[in-house]
Amino acid sequence: EDRKATARCLDCGEFLCDMHHKEHPFRRTTKNHQVEELHSHGRRPTRSVKPRCALHQNSFLTLFCRQCVVALCELCREAGSHCGDGHNVQSTTEAAPEMRQKLDTVRRQVCDTGKPSAVQNALSEVTATITELNNAAESTSKSISENVECLVGQLRKEEREMLNKLEELRWGKLVPL
Repeated sequence: EDRKATARCLDCGEFLCDMHHKEHPFRRTTKNHQVEELHSHGRRPTRSVKPRCALHQNSFLTLFCRQCVVALCELCREAGSHCGDGHNVQSTTEAAPEMRQKLDTVRRQVCDTGKPSAVQNALSEVTATITELNNAAESTSKSISENVECLVGQLRKEEREMLNKLEELRWGKLVPL
């Protein structure tokens, strides 16, 4: 049976027939989605590409955690990492205008100052810090390995000494027949 799309979900990007349009708000994973009727725009709809979750490839990024400033899918939210105190999660459709405004503000600040080099300087500092942290991690790892080898050597030495004493005690206590 050929069903025409009469609506489109703005969160998951799916085109919906009448039956699915009516069901969409009642499903657990799509109950917070915004659906628009196609005839309301008076133009032919275009299908936009919605980003998918890196952890749950079959799920679209339809939510936004304001505290973590990250997009997430319904499964990520259900997993619990974004449902605690302070995690204000809202649909990406709701969060988009404010995030666009913040991006425009930052873009204007960079353009108005005429100093994109300030951003480049900050990026260089971050890169240098990352390099320092990687070097420190490598040095710490080497130091840990050396300390462990030293401790293992000391334990083996003590093991040999204790086994020798045990043998001495054992052979010293034996009475010849």
